[in-house]
Amino acid sequence: MKTKRRLSLLFMIILSLIVGACAAQSPSESAMDEERDFLGNYEPEAPAMEQGFTEEQGFENSSTGTASAIERMVVYNARLEIAVEQPEEVMREVIQMAEAAGGFVVSSNLHQTYTDSGPLPWASLTIRVPAGDLDSIMDAIKAMTPNPKEDVISENVSGQDVTAEYTDLTSRLRNLEAAEEALVELMEDARDPEDVLNIFDELTYYRGEIEIVKGRMKYLEESADLSAITIEIVPKQSLQPIEIGGWEPKGTAKQAVEALIRTAQNIADGAIWLGIYCLPFLIPLGIGAYFLIRLIIKRRDKKNAGKVDVIETLEGEG
Repeated sequence: MKTKRRLSLLFMIILSLIVGACAAQSPSESAMDEERDFLGNYEPEAPAMEQGFTEEQGFENSSTGTASAIERMVVYNARLEIAVEQPEEVMREVIQMAEAAGGFVVSSNLHQTYTDSGPLPWASLTIRVPAGDLDSIMDAIKAMTPNPKEDVISENVSGQDVTAEYTDLTSRLRNLEAAEEALVELMEDARDPEDVLNIFDELTYYRGEIEIVKGRMKYLEESADLSAITIEIVPKQSLQPIEIGGWEPKGTAKQAVEALIRTAQNIADGAIWLGIYCLPFLIPLGIGAYFLIRLIIKRRDKKNAGKVDVIETLEGEG
């Protein structure tokens, strides 16, 4: 009887946690919608970057009329492609800069391509730096080029607002930990080995879910604190046009491509004219030619059949 009461109590606890989670989810979704509307019109200022891309913001709750504080969590990633004279040296300087700022190197790669003028080194690396230093480090990397206006080939910075996901994970973690605590209490009072095993299985499941949620939350926190920068460093010599005695192959290649495009355009124009202008005349001519050829073949077959009959008759008489 006592075992049945414990199982009933376990069922009631789990049911109450599920109902509480569902009841809390609806307002959370409404709050997330308001948050997205609020954040959609927000443009980060320079001081926000010095604070690690998190900022306390408040909005007016339509149902309660009270102000609630929201901590924005934004993950910023950047990509930069530059041209320098010595890619290997610039790569070392970037690594030292990242480590001095409190970041680290995620990956780095250095390889060479061989040309008539000699080997050309190419470098690429990905670093993580404090989010508040992202702009200053990007500017410092661009300043390593001989001429930033010309030698910065491409630059891109993207941000992903993960505030809503982090808020949902926080609520889920709270519910999972409450369920874990209730299961621990039931397990301490359980006496039947079968009940203990059943509760232990449930407890193992909830603890596994707790670890997954905590791992995801930690990843989001670290991603928001440390921005990733991917840098492609190309040799400046590779961007120079090849010129031999005043002759530049790129000019000849351009003319060849233009001639190829013009030829393809003429062929396409001819096909269009053939399909639209000539096809209506060619269809009836083709049908007539088809029946004429069939008639000629039929008459030839009859003529050949008549000759065979005459030859067979002559051979029979002979």
